[in-house]
Amino acid sequence: MSYNFNFDLSKMSQAFFKEIAEFSEKEKITEKIGEIAINLVKKFNIDKITGLSVSESITVIEDLIEANIKNCLHKEHFLKTNKRVLFLPHCCRKYMDSRCKADFDPVTSSYLCNHCSNDCQVNEATKLAKKVNYDVYVLPGSSCVKKIFQKNSYSGIIGVACTEEIGLASKILERFNIAAQNIPLIKNGCSGTQFNFETLKKIIMDVR
Repeated sequence: MSYNFNFDLSKMSQAFFKEIAEFSEKEKITEKIGEIAINLVKKFNIDKITGLSVSESITVIEDLIEANIKNCLHKEHFLKTNKRVLFLPHCCRKYMDSRCKADFDPVTSSYLCNHCSNDCQVNEATKLAKKVNYDVYVLPGSSCVKKIFQKNSYSGIIGVACTEEIGLASKILERFNIAAQNIPLIKNGCSGTQFNFETLKKIIMDVR
């Protein structure tokens, strides 16, 4: 879904994200998503920490749980893939202007990180992924995914994005029968967005 509000969960403890992951792995969890989201909002004071209303907080948590459920469903298929790619949103770059030295590739309509800022999440994620032979693209939007798959053949994908972009990209990936693991943003907006780096690291380093 597309939010009509901004939120920031980047200051939440890892215990919060761990609980979401644990709930998502349980069977028949889809029947209780709303109830679990309400309990998590109350337990971690999401509305007070973020400044969101209770209903907005519940919506965000429900989407995070649903994203984790999809990951659980597709995990085994993903782990059997051999040629993988990481898609990162360009709004996670530290700078959105000329201070960012990423190269733009007009063929795929995506950016290629040049590691200009050590504390940039795109830089950190790119280095981590390339250590285990992932290709990495920094995308302005989900429409670039089709172009990339027309140029390259991948069997597995990790996609970092807002829930709206994850939904749009999922439709494209289904046509190509690509196994995906998605990581929703924990701070949204048009710039300065963030994702949970520990979640990304766990997925990338899981080689079972």
